[in-house]
Amino acid sequence: RESDWRLSVLEADVLLDEMVTHMGYHGDSLGEKLKGVERSDFTTLGSAWEAHAVRNRIAHEGAVFTLTEREAQRVIGLYEEVFKEFKYV
Repeated sequence: RESDWRLSVLEADVLLDEMVTHMGYHGDSLGEKLKGVERSDFTTLGSAWEAHAVRNRIAHEGAVFTLTEREAQRVIGLYEEVFKEFKYV
């Protein structure tokens, strides 16, 4: 169900925020923390940004933003790439 897919993306974003915070990056939001990351230190930074952007659409656009199963799987895959780089999962 779409509501489950949305929740999965939101929860993965919370994990990403926790991981980045644990790595020592600071900011009031995940976006601010990601801005402080050097690309050379975080090879999957583009994936993190792309996944976070979808999370933002879910959070800010609500039901207007349609999340398909295929898109949800793609986005969760982006989070997985990031988590695997840092052995977080």
